[in-house]
Amino acid sequence: MLVSTVVVSSFAAATDEISSVSSSYARDNSYTKAAEDIDAEYAYSGDDLGVTYTKEATTFKVWSPTATDVKVNIYATGSDDEQGAHDIGTFVLEKMLVNGEWNGVWTLKLVGEWKELYYTYSITTTDTTHLGSDVTKTYETQDAYSRAVGVNGKRSMIVDLNDTDPDGWSKDSHVLLDKSTQSSVWELHIKDFSYDKSSGVSDANRGKYLAFTENGTTLNGEGKVSTCIDYLKNLGVTTVQLNPFNDFQTVNEAGDDTQYSLGYDPQNFNVPEGSYSSNPYDGNVRIKECKEMIKALHDAGISVVMDVVYNHTYSTDTCFQKTVPNYYYRMTTTGAFSNGSGYGNEGATERAMYRQYIIDSLKYWVNEYHIDGFNFDLMGVMDVETMNMAREVLDKIDPRITMWGEGWMNGDSYHPTNTCSGTKFYPAIQSNSTRLSDRIGIFNDSMRDGIKGDANNIKNSGFIQGAKLSAKGVGYGIRANSSGTYRWKAQAPSQCITYDSSHENATLYDQILGSTGLASYGTRNSNAIKMNKLAGAIIYTSQGISFTLAGEEMARSKGGDTNSNKSDAQANMIKWKNIVDNADVVSYYNGMMQIKSAFSPLTAMDTSYANNFVFTNKVNAATNLISFTVTNDVDGEWNKMAVIYNSARTPADVTLADTSVTDWVIIANGESAGLDSLGEVTGSTFTVPGYSAIVAVDKASYESTGIHSSNGKVKVNYVYEGTGEKLEDSVVLQGPIGSGYVTVPSVGVPDTYVLSNIKGDAEGKFDSSTKEVTYYYTDYIPESIKNADFNGDGKVNVKDLALLQKYVAKLKTPTVDEKTLDLNYDYKFDIKDTVMLAKAMVKKPVSTGKVTVNHYYTDDNGVQKKLADSVVYTGRVGSTYDSKAFKVVGYKVDTSRTPRVSGYIPFGKAEVNYYYLPSSLNITLHAKHNGWLTWTPYIWSWSSNLKGADSGNYQDVWPGDPMAMGENGWFDYNFTYRDAGTYNIIISDNATNQTIDYKGFVDNEMWIVIDDSAIMGGTYLTFYTDNPDTNPNAPIAEQVTLG
Repeated sequence: MLVSTVVVSSFAAATDEISSVSSSYARDNSYTKAAEDIDAEYAYSGDDLGVTYTKEATTFKVWSPTATDVKVNIYATGSDDEQGAHDIGTFVLEKMLVNGEWNGVWTLKLVGEWKELYYTYSITTTDTTHLGSDVTKTYETQDAYSRAVGVNGKRSMIVDLNDTDPDGWSKDSHVLLDKSTQSSVWELHIKDFSYDKSSGVSDANRGKYLAFTENGTTLNGEGKVSTCIDYLKNLGVTTVQLNPFNDFQTVNEAGDDTQYSLGYDPQNFNVPEGSYSSNPYDGNVRIKECKEMIKALHDAGISVVMDVVYNHTYSTDTCFQKTVPNYYYRMTTTGAFSNGSGYGNEGATERAMYRQYIIDSLKYWVNEYHIDGFNFDLMGVMDVETMNMAREVLDKIDPRITMWGEGWMNGDSYHPTNTCSGTKFYPAIQSNSTRLSDRIGIFNDSMRDGIKGDANNIKNSGFIQGAKLSAKGVGYGIRANSSGTYRWKAQAPSQCITYDSSHENATLYDQILGSTGLASYGTRNSNAIKMNKLAGAIIYTSQGISFTLAGEEMARSKGGDTNSNKSDAQANMIKWKNIVDNADVVSYYNGMMQIKSAFSPLTAMDTSYANNFVFTNKVNAATNLISFTVTNDVDGEWNKMAVIYNSARTPADVTLADTSVTDWVIIANGESAGLDSLGEVTGSTFTVPGYSAIVAVDKASYESTGIHSSNGKVKVNYVYEGTGEKLEDSVVLQGPIGSGYVTVPSVGVPDTYVLSNIKGDAEGKFDSSTKEVTYYYTDYIPESIKNADFNGDGKVNVKDLALLQKYVAKLKTPTVDEKTLDLNYDYKFDIKDTVMLAKAMVKKPVSTGKVTVNHYYTDDNGVQKKLADSVVYTGRVGSTYDSKAFKVVGYKVDTSRTPRVSGYIPFGKAEVNYYYLPSSLNITLHAKHNGWLTWTPYIWSWSSNLKGADSGNYQDVWPGDPMAMGENGWFDYNFTYRDAGTYNIIISDNATNQTIDYKGFVDNEMWIVIDDSAIMGGTYLTFYTDNPDTNPNAPIAEQVTLG
C-alpha cells in the first residue's frame, strides 16, 4: 500500500527534516536463533517444492522441518459446497533423505493420473522454538507452493500448466524497454479498468481479466471514442502496473461481483485471484484468463508490471504458519508478530527459505506468465540482500525486467541483526538506497508531496496549488533526487519513481479540489484542470521512471475518498465518460509523454546529464516559479530544452539563467503539449500563464531534426456569440489519425450563458489537419422574462411592458398571479421589474445576479464588525442559492435575527446578513479505540484564528497530555479555547504512532473513534458530534477552513 508517514512535533510543523514514523530495530531473540538453526541444518535448495505433475505420476514435496507427520488429503472439488464434492483419500508423506540425512522435506509419489484434483496437507508440527517437543498441533492447509487452487484458495489443485496456455501463448513474448527510465507507467486495478458500463466492455467481462482481451471497445458502445485496451494504445503509456492480482483473501470468490479489494491482502502468492475470472471454481480458468490478459497487453505493445506483496500476509492463519510455525514471520521477544507492514505481521525475507520462496516466485511469474517487471509493496519491510539477490536472478533471465518498490515501512519492524547468509540486515528503505542496486527503483514521495501536498491529508496543498514551500520537493525531484539530498537521495534516475499519485490516498484531482475548494469532487473546474495539467508537465519533464495512477490523465475522481479500499467497485471504477469531458487533459498527458520520450536527458538511467540542467533559482527555493534548461548531446534530437512551471494564479515573465539560445519553439503550454510548434519566442524571457508550464526547444535543432507528431488535432473554442469574446480557455484534443473524437460544451462556461450553435464537426475522426470546433453561446433569458406574457397574446413584447408599468403604478389591478410579476426574483414587484423587462426588450443581458452573504458581530465597544469575509454567490437569475452560517468556536448565530438563508438569485444585487453572539469556549473531547488496542491517547491541540493562522498550543510539551479514562471505554479531555476560530488535533500513543494534523474543528464537544486497524497510516481518526455508541447515525464533525 503506497503510504509514507511523518512525525509532526509541533503545531504548524512544516520542516524539511522529516523522519519516518516507522522504525527498523535489530532484535535477536529465541525465535530468530531457532530460525537461524533451522536454516543452518535444513535449508533446501531444490526447486521442486509443491507438486510436480506428469500423466504417469504426481509428486508432493513439503518443506516442514518442525513437523512430525504430514499427510496429503485428495478431494474431488475445491470446496465442499460444490456438486460432486467428496473425499478421494488421504496419503502419508515420508521424510526425504539425502545420504541418509533428512533435509526437512516430506515427499510422496502417487502413481497414475491425478490432474485437476484438489488437495490439502494435514501437518502435525511443533513451532521453531520447540523442535523435538511432544507438544504438537495438527493443521490442515493448502500448499504454500500452490500453483492452482479452488474457490477462495483453501484447497490447492494438481495442475498441468500446459492446459492453461491460451491460443498463441507460445508466441507471446515479454515487452521490455531498453531503459526503465523510458517507462510511462499507468497504475491500474483490474476491476477498475472495465467495471463502468460506459467502458463498452461486454457485461460478462466487465471487471474481469478478459476485459483486456476485447478490442474495439468504445464509450457506451457507440463506436466513436476508444476505451480500455485501444485507449491505452492511443494514450501512449508504455507500461501497465497492475495492483496485486495474486490470490487474495477478503473477496469471497463465491459471492457477488460488487465486492472490492485493492488486493493487498495476499493469501496464495503463486496463483491468480479467482474473482477476476469467469469461473473461480475451476483452478485452470483463472490461470488461463490471467495469461490472456497479459497477452492482450503484450499484443498492444504494453509492458506488464505485477504489484507483489511479499512483505506480509492478510492474516497469520496461513499456509506458511501452519507448515513451519513462526519461521516465515518475524517475531518479537514476547512471541508477538512484528508489524512493520502495519497489517499485523511481516514476512521474514532474511530467512533462507522465505528468501528462496520469493525469488522462485518471481522467476515463476516471469517464466510462466511472462510478467515484465515487479513493484514491491512496502519494500522497506524486506531486506536489501534479498532484493539485490532477486535483481541478480532476474538479470540472468533478462536485465530489462524491471524492479521497483516503496522504500518505507508502515510500522515498527523487529528483525535479526544478520540475514541467513551471516551479513548485516539492512531494510530496503530510502536511506539505504546506496546499498540497493541502482536498478531497483524507489518511489519518490518527496516529489509526490512536493507536487500536490501531503498525500495523507487531502486538504494539504503542494506546489501546483500555489504552495511555495513545496517547490523544494519538486526542485530536487526534477533530477530524480539523484543530485543533492532532500529527505533521501537516489544513486541515479534509474532508482527513482517520479510520481504524484497512486492507488493509495486521494487521486490527484481530488486532492486538488480538496485542498483548494474550487469545486465539488469530480466537477470540472478550469483552474483545477490547469493544476492537473501542470502536475503532468512536472512528471514528464523530470528524470526518473514516470508513474501515474490510471485515470490521472482524465482528471479521475473517487469522490474525495482517501481510503477507497474500503469502498465498493462503483466508487473505485474508472469513469470512462471523463475521456470526453476531460479530453484535453488526456491529450495533454499524451503530448507530454511524447516530449519525454523524444529527449534523452529526461530518460537517462544515470547522472551523466545532471550538470546539463541549469536552474534559474536554487533547487531548494520557496517559490511559485521553477525554470531550467537542459542541454542534450544525442544526434537527431533537440539540442536544448527550456522548462518553466508557474504555480501562481497570475501570469509571470520568467527570464532563463541560460541565455545561450535566443530563438525558441514552444512545444507545450498550459493548453496543449506535443511535438509540434505552438509558437515562437525570441530572447530568454517567457510569459507563463498562471497554473501552467511552458516547454520550449531551441529553434535551430527543432527545424533541423524534423521531429513532429503524427497525431491529428482538434481545437475547441468557447465564445460569446455577440462579441466573439472567449468565455473559457480553448482546449486542444489530439489522437492517432483515424481514431475518433467527441467534443462537448464546456462546464466552465457560466450558466448565465446558453449554447446557441456549433461551428465545425463536434465529433468525428482525427485527420492530418488541425480541425477547429467553436461552441457559440448567448445570454440566458430568465424564465420569468420568458413567461412575461401578461396580456395573454402569446408573445412577450412592449405591450406586456406597458401593462406591467400600469400594475406597478397601481393604475391597473393585476389579472395574473402577482408572483409572476416578480421578474427579478426579489420577492416583490416594483419599478425594478419594469426596468429588467425593458432591458430584455432591447436585448440587453438580464441573466446575471449576485447575492452577498455577510457575517457580523458586535465588539466590546458596541462596534459592528465582520466576523469573516463575505461570501458572494454570482449566477443565473432565478437559480437558487443556499447560504450557510459561519461556524467558529467563540461565536454562535443570533437566532432572533435569522436572515433568509436560501432563495433565488435576483437580477442585480441582494444581501444576506448573519449576526453573531459570543458562545462557550469550553471544549470536551472523548476518544475510544474500536478494536483490540488499549493505549492511552495523548492529545496535542492548537488553535487557528479567524484568518486561519495557527495561534497557540494548549499543551506545554510534545506529545501533549494523556486523556483520562472515562466511562464505557471512552477517554476524556477538556480545555478552554482562547479568542475565536478553530482548533486542531494530533493524537498519538506517546511512542511511535501518531496521526496527521486534523484541522479546523468548531464543535464544543466531539467523540473521536480510533481505528485500530489503520493506526500505521496516520489517518485513523473519525470525529463525531454525538456519541456513536448511543447514536448509530451520529453526524460527522465538520472541519472548517478559515482565511
